[in-house]
Amino acid sequence: MTIRNVYLDCEFLPADPSTRGLVSIGLTDDQGVDYYAVNRDFDMKAFKKIPFMMDNVWPSLPKPHGDVRLHGKWPRLDLGHPSVKTVPTIAQDIADYFAATDAETTHLWAWYGGQDICRLHSLWDNDWSRMPSQIPQWFNELETLRWQAGNPAMPEQPSGLHNALADAKHNRAMHHFLLHIGQTA
Repeated sequence: MTIRNVYLDCEFLPADPSTRGLVSIGLTDDQGVDYYAVNRDFDMKAFKKIPFMMDNVWPSLPKPHGDVRLHGKWPRLDLGHPSVKTVPTIAQDIADYFAATDAETTHLWAWYGGQDICRLHSLWDNDWSRMPSQIPQWFNELETLRWQAGNPAMPEQPSGLHNALADAKHNRAMHHFLLHIGQTA
C-alpha cells in the first residue's frame, strides 16, 4: 500500500475557531509538494490585539511594503499577493492538494495539532458530510511519536517559526527524525 504523509500547520486566533480565526495554513508532503495560503478575511482587528500574533506571526505575512510602518500605522496585509486568498478558494485549493496523489492512503501529521485539524475542517464548517472525502478526518500527533521514542530532544527549526508553511516543513523534519530514531533503536 502506498502512503502519502502530509504535514499540517496553521496560524490562528486562539479564541476564534471559525474561519475568521484562521490566519494561515501550510501543508507539505514527503515529496516536497507545498501549499500555503493566508486567509484574506481573517479578523485583523482581533489579530492586532494579541501581542504574540503581532510579534511572531505578522512578520511572515505578505505586506505591500514589508514591515515598514507608514505614517505611524502598521502596514496592511497585501491583498494582491498570490498566497492571500478567500476561504472558498483555500478550501478548493486544499481539496485539490489532497486529491493530487496516486497514494492509496494519506496520513496527516501535526505537532500539537488538535487546533490545526479543527482549522482545516472549519473550511467546510466542520461538516464532514460537506468536506471532500480526500481530506483526512483525523491526524497523527508528532508529540505522541516523540513520547513513544523516549522524549528525545527535537531538532531546532532553522528559520520561519510561526510561518505556517515553514512550521509544516519542520513537522516533516521532526517526523523523519523520529522515524530515524525508531530505526536505530
